Amino acid sequence: MIKLYGAPISNYYNMVKVALIEKGLDFEEVLTPPSQDPAYLNQSPMGKIPCIETPDGFLSESLPILEYLESLESDAPLLPLDAFAQAKAREISQVIELNVELVARRGLGGLRGKPVADLTISEMQRDLPKGCAAVARLTQFGPFICGETFTYADIVGFFSLILANRIAIAVADTDLMALIPGAQAWFEMMQSRPSVSTALADQKN
Repeated sequence: MIKLYGAPISNYYNMVKVALIEKGLDFEEVLTPPSQDPAYLNQSPMGKIPCIETPDGFLSESLPILEYLESLESDAPLLPLDAFAQAKAREISQVIELNVELVARRGLGGLRGKPVADLTISEMQRDLPKGCAAVARLTQFGPFICGETFTYADIVGFFSLILANRIAIAVADTDLMALIPGAQAWFEMMQSRPSVSTALADQKN
């Protein structure tokens, strides 16, 4: 059985959790905060969450974890069969993470009542529309991010945007959903997906 270390407050934790649910894999949640404790650093080298424990050892970083889960035998693939379509799903996931989620994350302190530097805000207002434009060029929302097939790009996209948009609205007065045509309808559809609604409910508890 796979053990998932982390906490539901983390959007990256929820990406992995939803993938595990979607693939029908048995797993156990081990509530763990980020830590620089030497014992935890042996599991997650940067002390971040999530990480997973597999029969072969520990694995950290969400995208490699998703790739590992996809390699396991399951009747619910989270990538298309076609090699190029698989690469596009990976491309979209990385573009969203690097150019939207991580850009918005610069203002995370603003959600916690901490001041955000004017320079940081102006950089977010400059860079987030660029990232969203890139996402818009890549996505199809037909109805899923990559078209007709649900992939882990939908999972990465949803949990990246749910946090990024909260930050962007609160700190940079920028609505990311309005910058990506079709994103709002897709986002609402994703919220009602059983695996996602389960993760969101657990996040509130």
